[in-house]
Amino acid sequence: MPQKNEPIIFRFAFRSTADILSNMNDTLFDKAFVKVKLLSTIFRTNENRYLSAAYQEAEVRKDFIDKFFASLGWDVNHDEQIDPYAQEVKVERGVETRTVDYAFFLKPNYRDANFLVEAKKPSRNIENPDFYFQTIRYGYNANCPVCVLTDFEQFHVIDCRHKPDIDSALSRSIEKFTYSDYADRDKFARIYWLFSREAVTGGSLTKFAESLPKPRGKARQRGLLPSGYKPVDESLLEELDEFRVALAKTFKAGNPKLDSETLTELAQRVLDRLVFMRFLEDKLIEPQQIIDKFGKNGDVWHDFNSACRRLDGIYNGIVFKRHNLLDAPNFRVDKDDFSKIVKEISRANSPYDFNSIPIHILGSIYERFLGKVIVATDKRVHIEDKPEVRKAGGVYYTPEYIVRYIVENTVGKLITGKTPEQIAKMRFADIACGSGSFLLGVYDLLLQYHGNYYNANPKKAKKGDCIERDGKLYLSLGKKRDILLNNIYGVDIDAQAVEVCQLSLYLKLLAEETTASAHQYLLDFERQALLPTLTNNIVCGNSLIGTDILEGKLFAGDEEKKLNPMNFEDAYPEIMKGGGFDAIVGNPPYGMVTDLIQKSYFEQHFTAMEGRFDTFQLFIERATKLSGDRGLVGYIVPSPLLSNLYARSLRRYILNNCSMEEITNFGFDVFDAPTIHTCIIILSRERKLDATVKVRKQVISQDALHQAYDYEIQQNKLGANTNFVFDIFFDPQASGLLSKLSSNGQPIGEIYFIRQCIKTGNDDKYVQNSKHSPGQNWKPSLRGKSIERYFTKEKDIFIRYGAWLARNWANKSFYETPKIAIRETGNRITATIDLENRYFLSSLYAIYPKSPTEILSLHYLLAMLNSSIATYFVKKVALELTKGAFTKLRTNQLARLPIRRINFSDPADKQKHDEIVVKVEAMLEAKKELASAKTDKDKNYYEAKCTGLDRQIDRLVYDLYGLTADEIHLVEESASW
Repeated sequence: MPQKNEPIIFRFAFRSTADILSNMNDTLFDKAFVKVKLLSTIFRTNENRYLSAAYQEAEVRKDFIDKFFASLGWDVNHDEQIDPYAQEVKVERGVETRTVDYAFFLKPNYRDANFLVEAKKPSRNIENPDFYFQTIRYGYNANCPVCVLTDFEQFHVIDCRHKPDIDSALSRSIEKFTYSDYADRDKFARIYWLFSREAVTGGSLTKFAESLPKPRGKARQRGLLPSGYKPVDESLLEELDEFRVALAKTFKAGNPKLDSETLTELAQRVLDRLVFMRFLEDKLIEPQQIIDKFGKNGDVWHDFNSACRRLDGIYNGIVFKRHNLLDAPNFRVDKDDFSKIVKEISRANSPYDFNSIPIHILGSIYERFLGKVIVATDKRVHIEDKPEVRKAGGVYYTPEYIVRYIVENTVGKLITGKTPEQIAKMRFADIACGSGSFLLGVYDLLLQYHGNYYNANPKKAKKGDCIERDGKLYLSLGKKRDILLNNIYGVDIDAQAVEVCQLSLYLKLLAEETTASAHQYLLDFERQALLPTLTNNIVCGNSLIGTDILEGKLFAGDEEKKLNPMNFEDAYPEIMKGGGFDAIVGNPPYGMVTDLIQKSYFEQHFTAMEGRFDTFQLFIERATKLSGDRGLVGYIVPSPLLSNLYARSLRRYILNNCSMEEITNFGFDVFDAPTIHTCIIILSRERKLDATVKVRKQVISQDALHQAYDYEIQQNKLGANTNFVFDIFFDPQASGLLSKLSSNGQPIGEIYFIRQCIKTGNDDKYVQNSKHSPGQNWKPSLRGKSIERYFTKEKDIFIRYGAWLARNWANKSFYETPKIAIRETGNRITATIDLENRYFLSSLYAIYPKSPTEILSLHYLLAMLNSSIATYFVKKVALELTKGAFTKLRTNQLARLPIRRINFSDPADKQKHDEIVVKVEAMLEAKKELASAKTDKDKNYYEAKCTGLDRQIDRLVYDLYGLTADEIHLVEESASW
């Protein structure tokens, strides 16, 4: 811990001392200091009164704490931010609640707090474990790494990154201030530049949290921070997994005939019930403790079932619905085992606060939770990843900011300017909804819009739509139910996902309710449960396969059940008769379709599928066909959609049948998975002849997602090439240069074969390092790291060309011919020449003439490939799509490179060709000399010679294409990443 007077915020280096001293003269800081210093003086003058037991928490909040944070630039009293659905400071005015007293947000994100403040009355010493534990619990569950505990007399900054633990709670203190410190300019600056609105807007808390020390060495070994640094979602997910295994084991022990699928369903249903109960308790919707009372009168399982039946009568919904097995009298459960789980998840013992965990964070937990299933044998019960999750390498939950962006730019656009009556007729869906993250985003947006509308137009609120509180209008529970039932629809093939999606929506529906509001609803609607039935809204089925696939009886019973075919006309007859959904949003599943029967079905039922195709392509086409005439589709999908050959037919389909509203390509790993490069596409089913597409070429951070588009392009100019590639990196400036290159050249793929070479996978028995050939069937070989530009640096590689390779790579013309070797990966073209008939491995491409009479020499082609122009071109069509990650050049992308043909009957043209060939031969020789150089003098000489030859070759190539000085600058600027 820092010493008492150590300026801890200075030490953590998110602002330099000079920056802080400079900013102390800023108007905002000066005004804040004057106001807070006055508050300090007032408190000192009447200290005895304020420290007396009679002075209550509500009074200190009103007299001092509200004013303190208002001085820091926050609209605590909502003088400006009147709309209750768009307020950066949420204040809990009641004292006896389970909600933190102050939560501070930054618009437009009113879902994720930046920091929390827990208030106490001054007569109580706030430095006690209970108060610290309470604050840490709030902060940890809300994902706020740094929070404040204050009674104004004291101001404690607390580290909330760790799972709450009352024994170590007091050790989480970061820095402490007293009210007299507020009158000290330097000490107040430390508070201001961390918690003022000005500072938080500049990222102060994020930088501060990142700079906090991490436990290591003996501190970790001694268990001073026993829970580590796992965020609440990872920690809760681990515990839910443990509870699931424990439940499955006790269910299997008491009911041996239960299979894996049934155990998965039963364990999840019990956990869903317990989580929902904790939610009701923590929100105080249920005024009395529920879970803590289980087993007090003897039978813990009986008490659990009785509570479920009571809550089913009040709340309805899938969670407490009677289950044929689970709620049967003869279902056997070990009471001691179940009692342990109940004890751990109860509010009295659990570190989790379901009132503080944002609903979308719970959704992210469940999304990963759903990626696993229970596997039971006669002797063992365990959890493992679903096959599709193993194949995909994990579950990739869509970040909340992506969800919010897509929803705002689809549903948000459609509802802008509409009345609640008009919106009630609109239908929004996610047809691969999973745990419901996108549907939660849609529902949240609709709730905010309706709340804003009624506060701006209070006379238009019908009876029962709103309730008034503190002079503002809030949506009633009945109105929120109506919005949910009218507007939200979802489909998922997984029954557990459907259950969790419904649970998530129910939690969101009740999120702002209280004991009083819930009770009032029951009084107003005596025969109606609190929760609506969502069976007709959230449906379990296969969004891609209809029941017609069953006509030939191609599947056994289990396979048919897994396939779970569904017709949208049966699931949503009224919506389909009405023209379809107004918007479909989501993050569809990714993965190549390999099942031959399903592949054949898709080829017959989908317009835009040919050859190899990915599941996300099917979802894009399906979504466009399920949308109304002017419906919108907003998806985050793999970036290969924009350029890969296998998506060619889908791009053509989109261009011919939709208007593209937007393409936003990401230059960072949205899903923390370096091999998944993604983009957002927004499509309209209203095909406009003059449609323009807004393009962001390379969003490099979350914040950049809301910056201006890079450019707009007419849709009829997008994809105007052989494979309908969306060349988003050819902005208007680059497009002119592309046209010039294309008009002066011929695509290399029309002149040369470009072959992807031998793939041996990870089987090293086919490849060997040796100075000499290991035997008759061993062929000299090259791999990606064998080559550099104009140089082969590794020649001691051999591949065994036996029966397996001969069968799969029988065409020896790939190898036993003079050719160019070009590396598959890298951030620029790397090519050299092979005149030794070497066999190339999978990380190289082989390029050789299609015609034996081709008169362009390989040396000339090598100059073209290694030139700055070629690298500029492939960056624009391929490499910038994966900039900053694993970059890969595909054959169809390389095939588009325009190669300048030579008119050998024109002496001037022939001279240019010959001059380039001479330079390339000199470069090849200089590279050899550089590799064998022994002294620094020789090495420096040949490096300089190679650099000079590179520049000379580039100048000759520029001249061939007729580039201007400005165009050359554009090429060379792009060449330096």
